[in-house]
Amino acid sequence: MVEIEEASTDADEVTPLLSNPKPDPNHSTRTKSVRTEVPEVKVHLYRQGKGPIDEFTMPLGGWDQDQLEVREILDKYGFKSVYAFKPDTGRGVPIRFNPRNGRSILTYRDGSEIHIDGEPKRAFCDQSLQNKLFLHQKSVLKLRISGKEAETA
Repeated sequence: MVEIEEASTDADEVTPLLSNPKPDPNHSTRTKSVRTEVPEVKVHLYRQGKGPIDEFTMPLGGWDQDQLEVREILDKYGFKSVYAFKPDTGRGVPIRFNPRNGRSILTYRDGSEIHIDGEPKRAFCDQSLQNKLFLHQKSVLKLRISGKEAETA
């Protein structure tokens, strides 16, 4: 079995070889960083052709930073789908996106202005209310049918 021994540190090893008696005043001790500009698009958002309900700038994502984060818009505004939109002519084609990462299939240029129309999700309370109304109508019809049968007998 081999044992590893720690090397002793002498005072000579701790002191720097070149001493700098006068530090450079122009030299900063801050870390240097590089800022890059993130490409963005201006989004005008409509709900079922009405609006715009919101206008915002959104950074583009993806490897080439040219894809719209569609899933983010769907989640934030409660839409089930979004469409390309022209205010004067109306709704266009659906904006398709990758189901894995939520980014648009089509690419966009930096500084573009886009109009998007969203189709809202059906709220749970609306669906449950519809179910209750259906059951109520069904029970009323049964009572009417059974009442007519009792009258004829």
